[in-house]
Amino acid sequence: MTAALPTEFMENRYHISLTRIVKLGTSLALHATDSVGAFVNQLAGQTARSSCVVVYYHSVDVGERIRFAKQMDQLLSYAKPIATAETAELVPGTRYVAVTFDDGFRNFYECALPELVKRGIPVTMFVISDAIGKTFGPEDYPEQVMSLEQIRTLPENLVTIGSHTMTHPLLPSINLDQAKREIALSRVKLEEQLHRSIVLFSFPYGGFNQKLVEICQAAGYQRVFSTLPYCAFKEPNEFVTGRVRVDPTDWPLEFRLKLAGAYRWLAWAFELKRKVLNNAVMQSMLGRKRQHARHALPQS
Repeated sequence: MTAALPTEFMENRYHISLTRIVKLGTSLALHATDSVGAFVNQLAGQTARSSCVVVYYHSVDVGERIRFAKQMDQLLSYAKPIATAETAELVPGTRYVAVTFDDGFRNFYECALPELVKRGIPVTMFVISDAIGKTFGPEDYPEQVMSLEQIRTLPENLVTIGSHTMTHPLLPSINLDQAKREIALSRVKLEEQLHRSIVLFSFPYGGFNQKLVEICQAAGYQRVFSTLPYCAFKEPNEFVTGRVRVDPTDWPLEFRLKLAGAYRWLAWAFELKRKVLNNAVMQSMLGRKRQHARHALPQS
């Protein structure tokens, strides 16, 4: 006899599934619009531009290896894999995808890397310098991070190493001096330990602002990566590059639409949500000030 699941769990699971389906449907509609536009441009004799999407994973455990392998086969059938540093000469009309990983978990070394090597797919791994050889993640599900020796043995012709700070803080929530240390010293430490040039950086939790971007530039990084799902390498001097989150558990159609850049609308949705929340906070603060002013008026 199977125990009944708590109502709250069922409601939460339903909400997550519904949200996922809405995202899929919206992305499918955007992809259809993109396809119509591309067809019209082709009829008009216009040369198709190149396109590139950077995807990012966190973890691929043993039970997900087969799914991940199938995703890499799907990637190869749809687009040309490209390293994050090889963006200078994108051929018009060609679809590109760059694969990245955050955090440096050991299951990348054990499960994902063999599948990438087998297919010759380049990858960028963003490493948390002070987490090397330790466990990292939420208290209820921490994961083992690669050892220094494992990172050193990653094939340099296929794996580019980037920085993901020293301790993985939400950078906008700490003071600028701390942020500078996290950004700059993680690069220095990784270069000393790995004897590799570290010129790429990704923001933990995707949190960044213009000041943090300037700190990254001053620290010597050539490109930084966010978690905003914009299409990549649209501008010649692009410094902040967007990425789309993917997981081994993504549905095949879901994964295909992400490779196509059809989830880019989420970046606009995130921005709208941020503005709405900021406006709500401002309205709340203004309301409290008005209430305080009314209470402060002298009684007649």
